[in-house]
Amino acid sequence: MTQYPFPPYILIFAMHISDPEALAQQLALHPDYRILRRLALPNPLGNDLGQPLARGMVIDTETTGLSPQQDCLIELGLLLFDYDPITGQPIHLVSSYQSFDNPGYPIPAEITALTGITDEMVAGKTLDVTKLQKLLTGVSVVIAHNAAFDRPFLEKRLPFFREVPWGCSLQDIPWKQEGISSKKLDYIACQLGFFFDGHRAIEDCQALLRILSLPLPRSSTHGLQHILAKQADTSFVVYASGAPFSRKDELKARRYRWNPERKVWSLEVLGNPAFEAEKLWLSQIIYDGRSAFIDVEIRDAIHRYSSVAVPCQRIAL
Repeated sequence: MTQYPFPPYILIFAMHISDPEALAQQLALHPDYRILRRLALPNPLGNDLGQPLARGMVIDTETTGLSPQQDCLIELGLLLFDYDPITGQPIHLVSSYQSFDNPGYPIPAEITALTGITDEMVAGKTLDVTKLQKLLTGVSVVIAHNAAFDRPFLEKRLPFFREVPWGCSLQDIPWKQEGISSKKLDYIACQLGFFFDGHRAIEDCQALLRILSLPLPRSSTHGLQHILAKQADTSFVVYASGAPFSRKDELKARRYRWNPERKVWSLEVLGNPAFEAEKLWLSQIIYDGRSAFIDVEIRDAIHRYSSVAVPCQRIAL
């Protein structure tokens, strides 16, 4: 005899119900099922407790490739929102902006396959630079999900994005501590109970703002609170100058990246304790306790995740 996950009377009820949400709520009661709802961004985003609010921006780009030096932006989406700077709760969605930007050459086929953006869609389109500069006025933090990718493209196309503090929802929120094993935006959304159509700039912005407006699963804090807490921290871009070639596997395992322009392995760490730990690791593991020097860029929130170089300091280990 066929075994159903529900008693027969519930199954009959479900077959005749006309309200999908009521059916979803009924199904969610069963321990073998989880419900995902399509993204719906509410406004207001949270309860306004009468505290002074600050303004933030979530932003996303679609590009012709992965290299800011060789590739170009083809779509920009952003959302302006007001938030409680104490709790990190987004409160009001203020405005949005979306535009294509013609790169001046054909969009690679693999990018069109990924994003759905065609040459016809970007033909004759350009960003409204004056409007974007006005939208950025008064913004306390610009947030992207992988700011190290989006920020260099924006700085190349719109240099005034170099002058504002940045945060990264990919790096600045402790997702693993919250029981979320992947940092991909669509995976995080699913863990928080919704899905969306990804790989388009404004949809990704809506998903990110929704994620920031929901309490995290274990701590019940808001992701934006973690991003804001790191705004006051200093980050250190460590260049393992003269590291032996034989140590490349150890460097890669520790998430160092090869910088082809400087021909050196580099890693960005946040906060003085992490920097001191990194110096000790380099001294013991990479340089075998020998006398060595490393180059270090010291960055605050205005310079973090930027591809624009800041002067290096040479530090002895």
